[in-house]
Amino acid sequence: MGQGMDQRTVQGAARQRPDGMVHEGVPYREPALLARELHAPVGETLRDGGRVVAVLDEANRVALESLLGPAAADIEWRDPAEVHRVPAFTVATRWAQLARRTPHPEVRTTVIAQHMDLPGVDLAYWIRLDAALNVALATLPVTMLCPCRDDADLDLLLRSSHPALRIGGESLPTGPQRDPTELVAEYPPPPPPDLGPPAAELAVTLDGLPAVRRLVAETAPVAGLDPERTADLVLAVNEIATNSVEHGPGRGRLRLWTRGGLLAEVHDVGRMTVPFPGIVAPPASGARGRGLWLASELTDVLQVWSDTSGTTVRLLAEAG
Repeated sequence: MGQGMDQRTVQGAARQRPDGMVHEGVPYREPALLARELHAPVGETLRDGGRVVAVLDEANRVALESLLGPAAADIEWRDPAEVHRVPAFTVATRWAQLARRTPHPEVRTTVIAQHMDLPGVDLAYWIRLDAALNVALATLPVTMLCPCRDDADLDLLLRSSHPALRIGGESLPTGPQRDPTELVAEYPPPPPPDLGPPAAELAVTLDGLPAVRRLVAETAPVAGLDPERTADLVLAVNEIATNSVEHGPGRGRLRLWTRGGLLAEVHDVGRMTVPFPGIVAPPASGARGRGLWLASELTDVLQVWSDTSGTTVRLLAEAG
């Protein structure tokens, strides 16, 4: 996973397109006022036959349900703790997958995603998430509404990544946006946690790729994966391991843990320069860059850490 691998980078903030993403921050002081701001865009999406998904705390959900009345039954409510139990880039990837796989792709999807206090979720998480959304959703017909209490740091949480703020029923431009690549560089993810001794490990070499696939296939059932999930993970790990030996230093190490499914790690001493690994598909004409995208699509969580000491890629396939 060295200098030759996945060199494509995402430059510049994603521009809002009429048929693409709308990304608005929604500052608010109390639930009733937030519900009033959300009422019009939610109602418009529902009337057009679009999909509305909402991630709100209890007070804000109750206020919006009260204002919408029977129409609130058409909203898909998601548990904030469940949505945000995974890394920020994974959340952005999942919203993109939801938009691409909607039963009615011809109509707009509206996602209400509140910035809130949650265990283990800090300021850097929200900044990384908003930057990743601007990349992952750039060309998709999604309206992303991000409520945030206006006693928070609005410059960092809203104005730096949202082209507009919804205030008083109007969409007000915020001015120039920060480059998403610069933002995630300023707010890197926490280092990979120590997972203790692995259940299995193996050197990764070009000649040893068949052994890598065998080890994953043999370990996956022990972790509770069914045959379909096992096949997906085998393919995903093979993509990452192949990138490591073909485009990186030529040698790495695979480690496997059986916790909540099967977690696979490929580490090597190369350096990766991709700011948003696995979030966007490479161009159809591109010869490289497909490995990370495919691995992300085939697994539940993909995480990448890369610095002067090397690159670590972790893939999680959850059981059940």
